[in-house]
Amino acid sequence: MAEDSGYQHFPTPPTIPISKFIVNIPEKDLQSLKDQLRTSKLGPRTYENTGADGKYGVTYEWMSQAKDYWESTFDWRGVESTINSIPNFIADIPIPSASTSQDNSFRIHFAALFSQRKDAIPLMCIHGWPGSFLEFLGILSALQNKYSPVDLPYHIIIPSLPGYAFSDTPPLDRDWRLEDSANLLHKLMCGLGFEAGYALQGGDIGSYTARIMAGTFDSCKALHLNFCPIPCPDEKVHGRLPIQEWEKRGLERADDFVKYGTAYAVEHSTRASTIGFVLSSSPLALLAWIGEKFLTWTDETPSLDQILESVTLYWLTETFPRAMYPYRQETVYPPPQARTEDDYRKVVSQGAQRHMPHNDPKYHCRQPLGYSWFPKEIVPIPQSWASTTGNLVWSNKHPKGGHFAAMEQPKELLADIEEFLTQVWLTGI
Repeated sequence: MAEDSGYQHFPTPPTIPISKFIVNIPEKDLQSLKDQLRTSKLGPRTYENTGADGKYGVTYEWMSQAKDYWESTFDWRGVESTINSIPNFIADIPIPSASTSQDNSFRIHFAALFSQRKDAIPLMCIHGWPGSFLEFLGILSALQNKYSPVDLPYHIIIPSLPGYAFSDTPPLDRDWRLEDSANLLHKLMCGLGFEAGYALQGGDIGSYTARIMAGTFDSCKALHLNFCPIPCPDEKVHGRLPIQEWEKRGLERADDFVKYGTAYAVEHSTRASTIGFVLSSSPLALLAWIGEKFLTWTDETPSLDQILESVTLYWLTETFPRAMYPYRQETVYPPPQARTEDDYRKVVSQGAQRHMPHNDPKYHCRQPLGYSWFPKEIVPIPQSWASTTGNLVWSNKHPKGGHFAAMEQPKELLADIEEFLTQVWLTGI
């Protein structure tokens, strides 16, 4: 971290312990990764993995090329240099203990750019899976290029969710839920001096966390999302909501995803332990599982370097098995009850119930809500549907972009965030 960058100075003294953080993975860990790549073998060529369309997942050709590049060419130290060009920190946040009366300390990693302006807007942007704080480096870079510390309009905070990257693992002695993560990130913002008001932005699991924060804490004054998956709102409550032609194309993509692209989520939510062991055993297994998502959930295919940055971070920090808790929460296990004759006739046709925070009345967003629509999002819902989840006052449609909007379209997403905050923050929030 450059000591004279000017972006690392807190606007007020933090009320929680915070230390500067430099990413520097031990050389032995990098060598271990290379050794495992060198000694690992790909599975045999099959009908499924030799199809050029990738219908059945990543192809043999892509895996072979990615393995060779990862082993011989990929430069993790260069990634570290980019990360460390941004101020990074570790915050120690108290959380209740399940076994004692004393609080435990939970370490949360975050990258940040702090402004010297007195009226700067505190803004937290929250990543999802299989993303990380790396998704937002493009936005941070764009802000550095556009503003100096003197005129930066935001204090922008990019945390690593609990269990991800350099943040601590959720406790082993109790169930950790999205509400726990939301509470922890709220404490981080308050500890940084932003209890009077902050804005949130989120995609994927980050959108769930941000939604819960907005529905729980009055300190959240505005919420912007680029991911808001919900089923069609009840027509008896909301009427027949309009769907534009371009939104129908998005719903076709959503339908394909729900039918044919969610096997990973079922495994995550119902067998988190098993898949955690599988993907912790081999970097190639992790590459196949995560690489597939970057190939199929994006509009334009990211560079191999971009994909390997995320996979390498996950491997070196053992993120995958530590980060499955949000998926466990999605699957609803109703209490045992007597079955009717009709119930027995539906046991095969009915899947598991799913819980999505975005259509949970408890988390209806009373604050100003913004929504950015990207055509290659995995579940790009119509703006009229998003409006049923809160006080939607701003929305925008983009001609390109997918699930990883912050990584794929950083300038466009940043422009959306800035326009939304300019509209709602300056109108008396």
